[in-house]
Amino acid sequence: MLLNAQRLRRLKRDRTRQTMRWANFEQRVQTAADSPERGFELALYYAVTRDENRGKEAIAWALGHACNRRQAALVLDWCGGLVKQQDRDKLNAARCDAKADKNASALRDAAFWKLANGQDITALVQESKKSLIPRLVDGGFTDADELYAACEFFSVVRAAQGTDLREEDRTFFSQMPAEFLLSLKASELDRPSWMTHAATLALVGLDTNLASSQFLQGWAISDRQMIREGPGVAYEFLWADPYLPGVGYQNLDPWSYDPHGRLFARAGWEENSCHIRVTTKGVEEENCPPGWRDKTVNFGKLTLVPMLENCVELPDQKGDQAAILWRLKPHEALALRNRKKTQFTAEADAAGMWRPGSNIEGKICAASR
Repeated sequence: MLLNAQRLRRLKRDRTRQTMRWANFEQRVQTAADSPERGFELALYYAVTRDENRGKEAIAWALGHACNRRQAALVLDWCGGLVKQQDRDKLNAARCDAKADKNASALRDAAFWKLANGQDITALVQESKKSLIPRLVDGGFTDADELYAACEFFSVVRAAQGTDLREEDRTFFSQMPAEFLLSLKASELDRPSWMTHAATLALVGLDTNLASSQFLQGWAISDRQMIREGPGVAYEFLWADPYLPGVGYQNLDPWSYDPHGRLFARAGWEENSCHIRVTTKGVEEENCPPGWRDKTVNFGKLTLVPMLENCVELPDQKGDQAAILWRLKPHEALALRNRKKTQFTAEADAAGMWRPGSNIEGKICAASR
């Protein structure tokens, strides 16, 4: 689980080359005996080094923390050759409270445990299509803990069943790396939490060929972002691949819109740039000038137009220029015409925004006002 042959070769190569990430991880294993991630750290160390003493320590930790299903499962999987049947029986006999919420962590933990014990996870995969996928699409991916657990779940499902759950909504998942990057507040962009950083690395690892993944990689792999201490060190070592090409994230057009009712946009990548998050929960802003909500403003190649009157004139959308109307009522009806002068109606999204196609021109009017 999580350690395919290619990734394990890279980690062993990091050890041979004594890279900074390996040195930080080894230091963590040697000095942080009370780490809340101790089982994960020891098992990963054993997988890379085959140090039996560390592997046995990992098993002992799992026996003392049997209800930490994720870490115990990784110990069983990565240290499997050292695990005695009686220890496996003890772990399986542990009485652990079931998690009622089918969030990413609960599904991931259950899948890990079943796979570590040779059991089928088909029911969990089907459950994820009804619960986890819609939650992510509706904006749950902005929670770094939820996103990281989802990445681990997607990874083991693909390895165990050959199923890529991202196919449930290919459009959303193809833009999610860029959307996650654009969703970060200024403080997170410059100084992310270790879980935010781990989630970005894991997300890149799901599909390194996506254009949006390459922008995210360009941000996450820089030396200033490297986790050098604390519980994130093992995640940095596991997921960060410095051999992957990355594209400077400053070259990413600084806005992302999702018709589910979500817009993230920034005037630039500097820490003091205006940054907005428009969702069904409302509007969040950082560093924006007074009165910006009442004006037509630009974010890169996006023109954001407030619908303050019954009708507004649509700005030109030439080439890769785009426009979005906002400050509408959720699902409000609009009257408009295309370049063939055909009249028709459209509907705002759940957050009161609407993105016209490039074939729309002229005035846009609120049909019900």
